[in-house]
Amino acid sequence: MTIGNGLRRVYALGMVSLGGLLSACGGGNPFEEQPVPVCPAAYLPKDTAKLVQFSGAGRDLTDVIVEAEFTGYLGDCGYDLDDKELDVIISPIITAELGPAAQNRNVQFKYFVALRDPNGTFIQKSVFDVNMAFADNLNMARIRDEQVTLSVPLDDVWTGPDYEIYLGFQLSADQLEYNRRFGTD
Repeated sequence: MTIGNGLRRVYALGMVSLGGLLSACGGGNPFEEQPVPVCPAAYLPKDTAKLVQFSGAGRDLTDVIVEAEFTGYLGDCGYDLDDKELDVIISPIITAELGPAAQNRNVQFKYFVALRDPNGTFIQKSVFDVNMAFADNLNMARIRDEQVTLSVPLDDVWTGPDYEIYLGFQLSADQLEYNRRFGTD
């Protein structure tokens, strides 16, 4: 998918309205600020933060098609205190470099965004396609992908900070083993 201004929506427990996005309104005095919980922490696990695509079965430097890595993300969250809902918006930043085995200036890969509840259970995982094009005169590129929105109904909004967000490349078993074996520094 190419980069654009579109908004990807991912829902943990069914469709919800975005009307309360980043809203923390409640009853009482309309001029009195109400406390709002902090955003959940986001993590880029080391073993899925980097991707190396090889050509064929070779694992030599000359077999590399592309190396990509998460270099960060932009994000924010909000709580709808009335509807007891947490809304998180996150936009990954990925840097990539073409390798010697690249046959063209366009590469595709996938990444995931997952949400873990306070009990340590992953309650949601969505995978997104990235189509990254390189300029004719450059072998490096950087993108900030479209925003991913996570909306989670909560029994108690004060448990929102106890959730965790994970981002990483959707890797094959071989790619994951490669990262774990050779490190991702």
